[in-house]
Amino acid sequence: MTKLVTTRRNFLKQSATALGAVTLASPALITPLSAGAKHTLTFGHTFGAASDKYMITGLTQFKEAAEKYSEGELLVDIHEAGSLGGQNVLPQKVLTGAIQGCQLSTGNFVNYSEVYNVLDFPYLFSSNEAFESTIEQDGFSNSDFLEKPATNGFQVVPGMWANAGFRVLGISKKVDRVVTTPEDLAGLKVRTNGTRVEDVMFKLTSASPVSIAWGEAYQAMQQGAADALSVGLGPLTATKIHETLSSATLYELNFNCHITTLSKRWFDGLPPHVQEAIMQAGRESYAFQKAEQKKANDMMLQQWQEAGIEITRLTQSQKDVWVEAIGHQRSDYDGLKDAFGRAAFDTVVGLQG
Repeated sequence: MTKLVTTRRNFLKQSATALGAVTLASPALITPLSAGAKHTLTFGHTFGAASDKYMITGLTQFKEAAEKYSEGELLVDIHEAGSLGGQNVLPQKVLTGAIQGCQLSTGNFVNYSEVYNVLDFPYLFSSNEAFESTIEQDGFSNSDFLEKPATNGFQVVPGMWANAGFRVLGISKKVDRVVTTPEDLAGLKVRTNGTRVEDVMFKLTSASPVSIAWGEAYQAMQQGAADALSVGLGPLTATKIHETLSSATLYELNFNCHITTLSKRWFDGLPPHVQEAIMQAGRESYAFQKAEQKKANDMMLQQWQEAGIEITRLTQSQKDVWVEAIGHQRSDYDGLKDAFGRAAFDTVVGLQG
């Protein structure tokens, strides 16, 4: 397997700036309501002004609602664009108490809670609606998806997701190929995010998986170190990687989504009404995020087409070929299901029943 080598220092710098230019952390906006706050939630994330119309985080709505429902006892101090660190750094800061919360991709959170690898299994969800319905159910919140992180010091906020939707398969201009079947990947170097699920998945095709840090993805696609990649519309557009694409296939494989997590020690020390204010704010901001992200995704697809990118939506029969070839039902994934948590996998399947 070919690898594009990067140093740890460069990777952390790149991950901090991948979704927007780094800006200096600004002081928290003090409103009349939060002027007498007794508790502060210092919060980091990697999206910024350059990407906020592509990746809807719901964080502004979360701040306003949490401060309102806490009746001014909570100040939410949000730092954007990686100003507090990249997605590999922010969770560690939450654990050490340097900050109280962050939003990061499930792909990065697996380093702190392996159970989230389960959500990467291909074709585990039949639709975006099926995914959203599953993660909103009590059965999900009462499962290992929240309990496992809690044992590691994280309080995942249920409902506080930033779901970019299904990943799309983007093919570079250097290749100039339209992919509709797994066989069409023959000879292509596909950039993976380094997860064990993706490694198995693409090895089931005729592609060659290459592990490339997100911060180097644009250059890799531009120069030919990678021929294709599987990422959400929002991140691809925000980082302008879509400019390197000739075609994109909407193969509805798995999701590019982010979760919000807090320091469990900090959260447990809050008064119950402030805890509930945070949870209620999370539910409301997620409702906003879902609606606005759908609009953003439609806008981006139109922009891509206008830019000359050929968009392919698979027919049901074409999708069935992908499911048979690389779907989660294959025995090739059995070892990973056991490693990540068979009970969590069964929970997801059962909630869709």
